[in-house]
Amino acid sequence: MRFSLGNGRPATGRTAIAVAMLGGLLAMFLRWYFVTHAQVLQPLFRDSNWGDAGQYYRYAWNLFHHGLFSSAAPGSANPISDGFRDPAYPVFLALGMAITDNYDHWYTLVILSQTVLGAVTVTCVILAIRDALPTWLLVVAALAMAVWPHLVSIPAYVLSENLTAPLCAISALALREAAVRRSMGYVLVAGVSMALAALSNAVLGPLAVVLACTFASKRSLPPRLLLVLVAVSTLPLLAWGIRNSHLTAPLSPAIRVEMNLVQGSWPTYHAAAQLASVEDPVGVQTIDAMNLEMATLHIDRVEGLKAMAARMGHAPGTYLAWYLSKPALLWGWEIGLGAGDIYMYPTHNSPFVTNPIFKAIEAVTFIFNGVLALLALAGLIVVALRRDPPAALITFAVTAAWVTVVYGVLQSDPRYSTPYRAAEIVLACVAVSFIVTYLRKRVVGTQDPS
Repeated sequence: MRFSLGNGRPATGRTAIAVAMLGGLLAMFLRWYFVTHAQVLQPLFRDSNWGDAGQYYRYAWNLFHHGLFSSAAPGSANPISDGFRDPAYPVFLALGMAITDNYDHWYTLVILSQTVLGAVTVTCVILAIRDALPTWLLVVAALAMAVWPHLVSIPAYVLSENLTAPLCAISALALREAAVRRSMGYVLVAGVSMALAALSNAVLGPLAVVLACTFASKRSLPPRLLLVLVAVSTLPLLAWGIRNSHLTAPLSPAIRVEMNLVQGSWPTYHAAAQLASVEDPVGVQTIDAMNLEMATLHIDRVEGLKAMAARMGHAPGTYLAWYLSKPALLWGWEIGLGAGDIYMYPTHNSPFVTNPIFKAIEAVTFIFNGVLALLALAGLIVVALRRDPPAALITFAVTAAWVTVVYGVLQSDPRYSTPYRAAEIVLACVAVSFIVTYLRKRVVGTQDPS
């Protein structure tokens, strides 16, 4: 069955596959070009603070050398297991260590593998929506995903977004096939992919249940398949939670949530973090105040929430405006918790600075970034109001809405939306398709006296 939201015919099977493959090849070339030309300051082997990337390296190193999931510094005499970070990406890094013999070879393998994962993301997303959009918009979506600067630059950094994105894309493709074919096999693939995605980013943990409820309301999948989807996607998370409940290490998933909740409630957090990194007294003072709130929240949940409420009570309008602006921050451009612009860590000789074609791509995408977000919101509404939208569009719409809400409560930064930029582009194309169809019908209606 073919389904199209817009003007024009949906792509045939061969055309859709060609668009998906060419889009993936273009995506891989641009990402390969970026990672082989940009110089990223990221010496993770040093015992120093490299933020998330440094912690992921430590977890991977301890997994490979000790069989322990621990954030202890490499070479520690007695590393202690903890659960502060999610396990999927460190396992991916540890697998790289198992097939290489030194840091340089491992680092090269990881970065190049991430360029391939970026291409897989584009190909799977296009295949997932091949019946939902006309051919010309399928091409637009593929080009946008291939060239979008945040997606092109992310493979250069050792960060979990590189694994979350393809897993989400595979899940959407598998759910599309499961809905069309009523296939248990594809439901199992979708469930495993969703579980791995949640184990690479805990924010996605409850997403399977939310998706299952949405599919049930739209009657996209039979109840039997939805139950299997929920079971397969949640059992690994329950097992990981049981493992963490037996740990005695102070670093736990609960502490991470508390940190994000407190930090995300401060409108000045991004500026304070930047100032504190250069030992500015104002930035250090603000970070100290945040740390005090985190400690209070950890020791006594009620007292911690009261302290946060008291702070917000001094300027309720400011904090209301802050929380209302956080979705725009999440889907914005400038990475506040990084090196700025589209860069997570200090990056020299970026093609987006040195190459005229890349510079033109960044200029155009920067101008349209806000428009893209508004169109994606419109596309989400279109999908929500339709009686029987394709399963892939439901998946992208629910995922985008879910992460916007969760990051709106916790921290918001354009870095965190990177794995879901493909979903944003798809929803924006849905809105464009709807608008074109509506205008076309209006024109036809005006010209036809009957």
